[in-house]
Amino acid sequence: MPRPSPDLASRLLESALVLFAERTYEGTQMPAVAQHAQVGVGSIYRYYPSKEALGNAVFRHAKGGLLAELHAVTAQRAASPREEFAQVWRGFVRFAGAHPAAFAFLDHQQHDTFLDAESRAVAAEIDAFAADFIERGQRAGAIREGAAPVLVALALGAFGGLLKSIRPLPVTDLPPEALADAESAVWDLLHRKP
Repeated sequence: MPRPSPDLASRLLESALVLFAERTYEGTQMPAVAQHAQVGVGSIYRYYPSKEALGNAVFRHAKGGLLAELHAVTAQRAASPREEFAQVWRGFVRFAGAHPAAFAFLDHQQHDTFLDAESRAVAAEIDAFAADFIERGQRAGAIREGAAPVLVALALGAFGGLLKSIRPLPVTDLPPEALADAESAVWDLLHRKP
């Protein structure tokens, strides 16, 4: 199968991402993606043999971008779980601010209907990253007891709820003190009280 040119690949992925975020994956038809990308429908199928293949490429692109951002902000190990949480929070803020459609697509939709093994592996990398943070924080006595996936879901749900509450503004338009207050509130969900 031919590889799309970088320009065409970028246009196809970004067009699909924008439409999936606006209309959902299920609500987006391939002709709409082609029209948004300003190409013929056949151009998509030349590179992505099905809507599922395109959906997986978009998912891996978005999830991989988020994972790269999280690794970048935590590259320097924080001195405490609270400081590491602040790093992770900043990573989510930066990613959601720079890529609002990608964050909306990842956060607000069910992906189980089309994900393949490679996409599930990328999703598992983020799950492992988050679980590792929670479990290390629990061992240090800074994060409350509980199943890591549940605690991660609480924190991510709070962040996603924050973004929903300010739409259509990007998260980066929030005043710094509002972001700091939200960060503190989410940390309070996770923090083990003395």
